[in-house]
Amino acid sequence: MSKGIDTREKIISKSAELFNVLGYHGCSLSDIMKATNLKKGGIYNHFKNKDEIALEAFDYSFKRIQREFRKRLDLDKTPTEKLNSIIEVYAQLASVPGMEGGCPIFNTAVDASNSHPLLKQKANDAINSLKKYIDIKIKEGIASGEFRENADQTDIASLIIMTLEGALIMSRVYDHCSIDVAVKSLKDYLKDRIYKN
Repeated sequence: MSKGIDTREKIISKSAELFNVLGYHGCSLSDIMKATNLKKGGIYNHFKNKDEIALEAFDYSFKRIQREFRKRLDLDKTPTEKLNSIIEVYAQLASVPGMEGGCPIFNTAVDASNSHPLLKQKANDAINSLKKYIDIKIKEGIASGEFRENADQTDIASLIIMTLEGALIMSRVYDHCSIDVAVKSLKDYLKDRIYKN
C-alpha cells in the first residue's frame, strides 16, 4: 500500500472520529490537522475541501457499523438470534473504539439536517439500509414460522432503531443504564408481540 493511500485513509479515519464527537460544524480543519499531524497542504493534497472529507468519513463510519453487525450476525443461525444480535450490537456501538460519540448515522443526521443536504442524504440512506435489513430478518422469521404472521416488519424496524438511538443519546447525558433499559424493553416487546410462544 502506498504512502499516499495510507495518508488518505488516516485523514478519513481520524476525521470520522472527530465528526462523530464534534459534528460537521464543530470540527475545524485545525482539528483534523492536529489529529492527523498533517499541515493544511498535506490534507488538501488528498481532498478538495472539508465537505469531501466529511462525505468520505461518513462512508467509512457506516462501513465500520456494517462490519460490527456482520461479525456478530455471521455467527447466528436463526432469525430470532439475528434480531437479538442486531439489538445488542446496536446498543454497543458507542463502546466501539472510534465511535465513542455514539452512532455516526444519527449524529450526522442531526448535525446535517438543515445545513448539509449531501450528508443528510447519506445518513438517510444508511438509516433506510438498516431498516431494510431488519425488515428482511423479520420476513425470514415469519417465513420460517418463528415469528407471528401479523408481525409488521416496518413498524418493528423503526421501533428498534428509534428506541436504541434515543438510548444512545441519553447515555451521553446520563450513563449506560438507559441503553440496558432500552435493550431489555425491546427484547420483552419482541418476546410478547413477535416471537411465537
